[in-house]
Amino acid sequence: MKFAEGLAKAYETKWSFINSFTVQFDIKNNLKEKSGWSDVEDGANINLHIVSIDTPQFTNQPIEVFVANRWVIQNGRDELYRFSITFRDRDKMNLYRKFLAMYHATRDDYFDHVSMTITLSKDGDWKQEIDSKLFEFKDTIIESIGQLQFNNTTENQIAEFTVNFKTVTPFLTKDNKAK
Repeated sequence: MKFAEGLAKAYETKWSFINSFTVQFDIKNNLKEKSGWSDVEDGANINLHIVSIDTPQFTNQPIEVFVANRWVIQNGRDELYRFSITFRDRDKMNLYRKFLAMYHATRDDYFDHVSMTITLSKDGDWKQEIDSKLFEFKDTIIESIGQLQFNNTTENQIAEFTVNFKTVTPFLTKDNKAK
């Protein structure tokens, strides 16, 4: 392929942009009560606070056996699926406090009462593309909450923290075509 043809092909390609996504939280009422989470205030505005999301790595415990002078390999059981979301905070660390309360609830209550569903959707990048659900993380709990870093040498920097989640069912949805 000639350079000009390759360049034209690159311009015609409908690239997927990494900065066009939406995250939704479906949190159980028990967890909402313990953390003070409000769907009207927190749930509706959560995407304003999200800096980034790292999706799970799909990996397993491999089965590797050396038998009869040759290797026999197979994928073993899947590992837990871990992902993380980095947030910007507001109102004297309001969001951080809510996620920390949820984390503490996961230690003290049954899994069925503290699990949540987090949905990651890919927004349309090009004309006539529709939004499509990419992942639906059902049966998800908070695994850890990253540290806060306070610093006197920076000016007016918005506080950020990362929440690590784990799930057993990361449903990857099928592609939704354009209208």
